[in-house]
Amino acid sequence: MFSALRKILGFQVTIGELMAAALILGTPYLLIGVFWSTTHTDHLREMDGADLAVSYLGSIVSWPVLLFSNVCMT
Repeated sequence: MFSALRKILGFQVTIGELMAAALILGTPYLLIGVFWSTTHTDHLREMDGADLAVSYLGSIVSWPVLLFSNVCMT
């Protein structure tokens, strides 16, 4: 088992490959987050300025947690 793990962990990956993987995995995550944040804006109505921007960006990043809490609260 450890030899298989060493073989897997022994692969060398370039920075470009890591960046491509992050782009491929991050794009759908952020698109879903933007969609979620634009359809659930009730908590943003009384905010303005930096508070609005930080809260909107935070909801884009944390959409899985917000989705789970929204489902459990109903």
